[in-house]
Amino acid sequence: MKHQIARPDLRAPCRIICLACILLLSILSVTADAQVELRADRQIFFEATHGTQTIKKGPGNKLYVLTRSVKPPSSLWISDYSGSSMRMLLSGGSEPTDLRFPKDLAVDRDGNAIVVDAGLIKTFSLDGKLLSSFPSDRPQSVGVLSDGRILVSGLPKDGLIFVYDRKGNLLGHIGELVKVEDAPGPGFNAVLNAGSIVVDDDDNIYYVFRFLLAPTVRKYTPEGKLLAEWHPQSAYLDQAIEQAKKTYEANKVNGAPGGNPVLTAGAFDIETKTLWVASGPHVLQLDSSGKTIRSFELLLPEGGPPLQAEGLLVDGDFIRAAGPLHGTFEFLKPH
Repeated sequence: MKHQIARPDLRAPCRIICLACILLLSILSVTADAQVELRADRQIFFEATHGTQTIKKGPGNKLYVLTRSVKPPSSLWISDYSGSSMRMLLSGGSEPTDLRFPKDLAVDRDGNAIVVDAGLIKTFSLDGKLLSSFPSDRPQSVGVLSDGRILVSGLPKDGLIFVYDRKGNLLGHIGELVKVEDAPGPGFNAVLNAGSIVVDDDDNIYYVFRFLLAPTVRKYTPEGKLLAEWHPQSAYLDQAIEQAKKTYEANKVNGAPGGNPVLTAGAFDIETKTLWVASGPHVLQLDSSGKTIRSFELLLPEGGPPLQAEGLLVDGDFIRAAGPLHGTFEFLKPH
């Protein structure tokens, strides 16, 4: 008589192990895509909180902040690196030497402030003197290269970025427009191609498309050669895209070009050699291939609604973000 060897029933344990693995993968997936909250440590630029447009850094670690409003009038401020010792460079007014409807700011190597203001590109010295002024076609964003060339973007028709010399002579343009197939006209296509300009310490130029429904960043050489095109991804961006789609479809029906911005700001971090982009309260750090390294949600110090970042400055130990409703805040950058 042959004896049968008893074999354990492994089906139940295998099922348990499989379920555990699936659960673990789900947890890891959620954790990897979870939004890390980053609460501001303090507010800076207390005198310039209403209508804050952007924050930039200039030579000597000076900070510049630009506001746009009626009451109090638009203003341009400069401070030390702490953001506490402030002085006003410019105020709003009706004279050509005043700020009228400022939208963006860049700072050149001499500390001069280059401002997009009511269809003009104005350059002001550190004592607030108007050095130059020239028109550009519907300007929205400005950047500057180390040799003084001025980069301007707006609602583009032919190229994404116009390139001017210091005196305002047009030297050429950089970048081809994205042709949006379902855009009902050139006005819609121009808005969808509007973007922000970021320049790194090697004079590479980053064009952050504000309204494209597929989040897009392009990188160009100082001479205008396209080096890369990136498409950042995150769960928060998915939500921003869905909201922008709804607005876009409604505007198509109404025939009114416009929309909700998907990417609202950009900044280059010299220390880590990485580009940061913002989508409202959501900021992403991108590596050299455009992939997301990490992301944060920016919260005010006292809680309440997240900070909607229209201006962004990342360097050293800090992330500084500015929004038109709450002003400018400083966050310790996690390392």
